[in-house]
Amino acid sequence: MNPILKNAKYCISLMAVLSLFTNCETEVNYKNYQPNYLSSIDATNLPAGNKPMTLFEDNEDPALMYNKKDRWFRVNEPLQVILKGKDSVQVSLYSPVALTDVNVYAKLPNYENKFVLFHFSKIPAFHRSVHQIPLVVGKNDYLLENGKTLTIDKIEGFSSGSIEFSVTSTDPLFAKFKKIKSNHLVQFHDGYHINEYGKYLPMNPVLAKEAITMIINYSYALSHPLYYQTFTNFDKYKQEQSTLAGTAINGALNWHGNTDDLNGVYDYYTKEEIEKIYWNYLDSRTVYLAMVGGGSAWGGGPLASQWESDYITGHWLGEMSIWSHEYSHHIGFSHSSNLANSGEGGGQQEMLTHFYKYLIYLNDLPFIDPEILKGWTKTAYLNKKDYKKPVFKISPNNPFLLKYKGEGKWN
Repeated sequence: MNPILKNAKYCISLMAVLSLFTNCETEVNYKNYQPNYLSSIDATNLPAGNKPMTLFEDNEDPALMYNKKDRWFRVNEPLQVILKGKDSVQVSLYSPVALTDVNVYAKLPNYENKFVLFHFSKIPAFHRSVHQIPLVVGKNDYLLENGKTLTIDKIEGFSSGSIEFSVTSTDPLFAKFKKIKSNHLVQFHDGYHINEYGKYLPMNPVLAKEAITMIINYSYALSHPLYYQTFTNFDKYKQEQSTLAGTAINGALNWHGNTDDLNGVYDYYTKEEIEKIYWNYLDSRTVYLAMVGGGSAWGGGPLASQWESDYITGHWLGEMSIWSHEYSHHIGFSHSSNLANSGEGGGQQEMLTHFYKYLIYLNDLPFIDPEILKGWTKTAYLNKKDYKKPVFKISPNNPFLLKYKGEGKWN
């Protein structure tokens, strides 16, 4: 049934859920009608009965962190809203920084417009709480995207697919999240250290928070227009590097695959293949984050691992070479490809690291300040006890700094 508009009030019948939007107000009543919207929620101050929790508390049982049915998020959606049971939503924020002014919209079948289900004035970092859907409680007014009012009668409950959620926010941090083009699904996996203890070690919530912070930043960097431009024109990047250095181009001229080099003969990718590879880095595959225990970091299949030191201090300094290397193994590249190494006069390890440092210099990542986590201070949970606060400094020879001279921020 199509919605009927009368004096900016909507009447709708939702046959799929056998519930009715309320009847439209009459001409006389509507003149004096004042919408009764739900009050804003400050998730830092919820009623005790709500039982909110902080994800990845330093001292929480790591078994919770490794529960892949409960702890997961997509890098472009750190604020996760999912249906819980038939009458509630679970809100989880996988971010080391709070979000403010958040609207959670609902979309119902047979009605084209979304409406505000909840407004959160603030959601704390690594927050989770469950909220009853007001639609199941009784008749209420809701704000549409176009600023008009919708009144909906009570609906008994929802099943999967019968209600959809989306999120908006005026918070500048949320704007950065929305720019991330990757939708990799991130989880932690205890199978690596259980099956190969020593080669891998158990992670804990302190490291998990650092890993989440890092992979959101990394996904933002991969999605950045400057990185796309450089990645898809790597031959030009190498030419510019050699010109600045006053040397000939060393090694491969462009991106190449996993076939071993035969006396300078490489299996170069075409421009079309390079474009496709770039988007493979930003797809929807699952990434399992793990911690290195032995002498080498490892990646491949869903795995991408990192040392404790790189989780705690390295990524704040822009030292992303190892992560880029293991992530490229995760994408499918071997040591023979310059997409997974820094050999042959410079590959993606080197380029990504330079670029990531340039973004820190520009203050153009979602998270810049290591003080938000203070991981280096949490010695009770670390193997090494003498980490220092990471203090970033960019090299004056950084190729992106030399080329863009402080320009290129993703506005």
